[in-house]
Amino acid sequence: MDPEMNDQFELMPHSGEPSSLSWRIAGPTPQQWLAIKDEFTHLYVGENRRLKDVRAILSRRHSFNASEKMFKRRIADWKIHKNYKAKEKELLAKRVKECVEAGHDVHTISFRGRPLKLDRVKRQYRSDKRFTQVWEQLSQSPDDIDTEEIRVKEESPSTATTRSKTLLDSSTSPDYSKILTNDTSDHGLLAMTSNILPPNELYNVEVALFHTQEAVQWQFTTFTPLKPRELQARFPDTIPEEVRSGQTDQVSAFWLGLYRGFDAIQTGKADESLTIFDKCCSMVQPLIHAAPLQLLSCLLVHFATPWNGMAALEEHLLSFIHSMVESSLGEHHPLAVALHKITAAGVRTHLVESMMQMVIQGYGTHRKSSNSSLFALRVDQIDMLRKRGSFQQAQYLCQQLLKDSQSMSPKRYRTALAALGRVYTEQKEEFAVEGVAHRILQLETSDSGSTNSSTAAWACDQLASICITRNDFASAEQYLLRAVRMSCASLPHRGPSAASIITRLDTCMRQQGKDVLFDGTHSNLPLLSQSLVY
Repeated sequence: MDPEMNDQFELMPHSGEPSSLSWRIAGPTPQQWLAIKDEFTHLYVGENRRLKDVRAILSRRHSFNASEKMFKRRIADWKIHKNYKAKEKELLAKRVKECVEAGHDVHTISFRGRPLKLDRVKRQYRSDKRFTQVWEQLSQSPDDIDTEEIRVKEESPSTATTRSKTLLDSSTSPDYSKILTNDTSDHGLLAMTSNILPPNELYNVEVALFHTQEAVQWQFTTFTPLKPRELQARFPDTIPEEVRSGQTDQVSAFWLGLYRGFDAIQTGKADESLTIFDKCCSMVQPLIHAAPLQLLSCLLVHFATPWNGMAALEEHLLSFIHSMVESSLGEHHPLAVALHKITAAGVRTHLVESMMQMVIQGYGTHRKSSNSSLFALRVDQIDMLRKRGSFQQAQYLCQQLLKDSQSMSPKRYRTALAALGRVYTEQKEEFAVEGVAHRILQLETSDSGSTNSSTAAWACDQLASICITRNDFASAEQYLLRAVRMSCASLPHRGPSAASIITRLDTCMRQQGKDVLFDGTHSNLPLLSQSLVY
């Protein structure tokens, strides 16, 4: 039952009692509940106060009166989770140990975007005598903690170097509990080697993945996204026209913006690329309030491999986005921490695939398999693996996506085929690409109820390239003309831009001795569309 209706039942009189005493406290309005939501969450979860204490505080501060039953309904409706699961406690306890071992302040650790409740994880290692002093320190105030009091066992530099190299060479995640030496003290104090702590790079990877998992849980538990109308009202100057008109969504516009900006700078159009990137930066804040995990996935795809020769621009874009997230959600928010870690290219190369998998698993757990966002993320994952040269894994995921998309719309199936085709293209499998491209065009021709111009344009472009290598310029011309028309009819796509198709079409027609119908610019695209020959 809706919480507002439940609250109204609190107004009904008790049968059999005098009417002057039978009315309960009137329930607050939805607007009043919304006004105290953030403060209630901070008091109840952030400060770990009891519900009756929070009720008293809100009553005293804001004259907000509601029964405990009303509050419990709202807690369920807002999906506020106060308790930790067993697996979460175990992972958090491990993180506390690593934090102490590295000499960091454990009170800076956050979980679900809020300070970690240290008392909830203490019992996980209460029986482990090696960490007696660690847990004793946790019971003190932050100012009293001195990690340097932990006794350290000396080790020769040669042994330390060998162990560190073993960690770096390992392809699996390190088990830090096995790195510690056995307890040789008589008092059960922590004994560990000063030179065999996890290398900074591996430690940062672990921290980033942990916070990524927290960010995933946060989006599907406590995060409330702004709806399109709310976004346009709150950020009127940063919503692109194509998004306001309903041609595309905010995430797709941002994805395509980064794609077009990178394409422009690669082709020497520096001024145009900076304009595009500036527009992308203006879309970051709305995305933080609408689809934060999809914002993260866009960055993982586009920055999966270093931008050769453009390290400064790459770092500037990532740093700007991180600062925007930090400003909107807080310095210690898990999404902000995860973004902070991936700004370092050396760490990012170890992170992107695992972070993307965490995002997809989160969506897969909380959304139906046919969900459009989940489908788009799976395509992005394949493209990311392709860019990184992980072709075997990319092909495996393509086969899974093709199988699942058969029960979805025909457009989804063609999109999955195109993802597979891009993997074949990267591997220079000409005959496989040709077969996939023909299949896409056949399916689009037979599907009169749906169009997928971007995917079909990619197929035409690939077939044209194959024809040119075979000196079949007449067939190449027809494919390129069809691709140009599709590029005019829709937003830019993942394949080559309309300008690059025009340039190739110009070359193709000159090879046949034909008159060129255009000057290499977009001004004559309508003429090209009218001259289309199938």
